[in-house]
Amino acid sequence: MEWLAAEDTKGRSKVSGLRLVHRHNTTPKSRGPNRCQYNPGDEFRKNRGIVEGLALDRFAGPDGLMLLLSLIAGRELPARELIELAKRVQIPGYEAVYELVHDAVREGVIAPSISSGFYLQSEIWDVLKWAKYRASVKTNNVERQNRCVVSH
Repeated sequence: MEWLAAEDTKGRSKVSGLRLVHRHNTTPKSRGPNRCQYNPGDEFRKNRGIVEGLALDRFAGPDGLMLLLSLIAGRELPARELIELAKRVQIPGYEAVYELVHDAVREGVIAPSISSGFYLQSEIWDVLKWAKYRASVKTNNVERQNRCVVSH
């Protein structure tokens, strides 16, 4: 997890930009344009911001949930971003459907019982089954097209 800490125009601490990042390598050369990590030098030059963070496993399990709740209560980081992080780390299957669920809702696979962005386990599993089915249909269509091309 990374976020940016800086001062606002009145000199108060301001934290923003909470996001999940992959730590393949932490050398400056590994921070290319396609990397998801902040570049500390660039952030400092922009607004004297400092890149801060914690390992993702610090947010997992009961102790991680308590840490997330304390950050939400203390308003140290944006609540909306912390809630999304809590869902992604704490709710089984949520991370796997994170990028699929909006399509699943649009296509009528699920209708969220609670509200958009807050899904029950049964809804998450329905999205996973739908995604698996959708992937198998695409694979079968590609195989069928390849057979047609080869047979002609």
